[in-house]
Amino acid sequence: MAKRKREEATVSFHYLVREKRAEGVAPEVVPFTDEQFKSFCEHLVAQPDIDLTDDVTCKNLRTTINAPVEKCEQVNERTVFGRFRSLYSGHSYDNTDVGEVPHSSVSLRPFFFLAYLSESGRIYIGSQYLGQFGGYSALYRTLRDFLPDGAVSHSFRHDATSYKGARPKEIRVNFSRKPTEITDVPKFGQRGAMSFRQSSSKDEEFNTTVSTKLLAKLGQSDAVLKQAIADMLSGNELLDISDDDIEDCTVIATVNGKNRTINIIEAGHFATRFQLEIEDYVKGHPDREKSKVATLKLLEKQIIEKSENV
Repeated sequence: MAKRKREEATVSFHYLVREKRAEGVAPEVVPFTDEQFKSFCEHLVAQPDIDLTDDVTCKNLRTTINAPVEKCEQVNERTVFGRFRSLYSGHSYDNTDVGEVPHSSVSLRPFFFLAYLSESGRIYIGSQYLGQFGGYSALYRTLRDFLPDGAVSHSFRHDATSYKGARPKEIRVNFSRKPTEITDVPKFGQRGAMSFRQSSSKDEEFNTTVSTKLLAKLGQSDAVLKQAIADMLSGNELLDISDDDIEDCTVIATVNGKNRTINIIEAGHFATRFQLEIEDYVKGHPDREKSKVATLKLLEKQIIEKSENV
């Protein structure tokens, strides 16, 4: 049996600020204070581990839209690191070890997160993903409960310069042709996926086309990106896909000698997911200490140095 491929650990970055709103005027951004962040950290560190033997806890998990946090530690006066649980429920499935997992149960997947108070008064958040799984939105709702009113979230996304020098190897596109009428019955071929690869490592035409027509537009709106994908594919006479049909697109490329998955359109997730440079995994999940170090490094090099006046 082939060795199972390990899922890729990544992290998205966001920042929280307070906004005071008044009718007819633009929101006023109010920095978080050291005292507010101290209280925020104390609340996080005080959160107990989730007790799945407790009936009240299990009942709350079935109804919450937040992501419970646990095992939080204060790294220093400006940084806290911990774990959150992303919740999945609502449908049954079969498991090879325990049999049927009922639809009424809640599955909890652990992910790490980091919060950092910058000199400007922003609280930066790093939220880990594993493959397609994660859940920043639920984590944000939880963290917001420990902050003063008015906290809003902003996300970071790569611009095209972040992938300068990337050599595309493959492009994958998922599409869904929309019915012309709401009552139309879905037809065969309305949903699908396509993949295009370079013919060889010396296929410069593929590299140039993907780089200039797609990667160069990273950081622009989804509408611009979808149109660029549709235009790039239109050269194939067998394809008849409009930009509205395109659901998502990824490019597999070599960046600085390593294979990377570049999410062109992230199926509703605006924030770019940065690769965690770690090799140690425990039960399929990235090692905690290694994840903390790698996330802090990404925060400093990819986010703080580019968004703060340091």
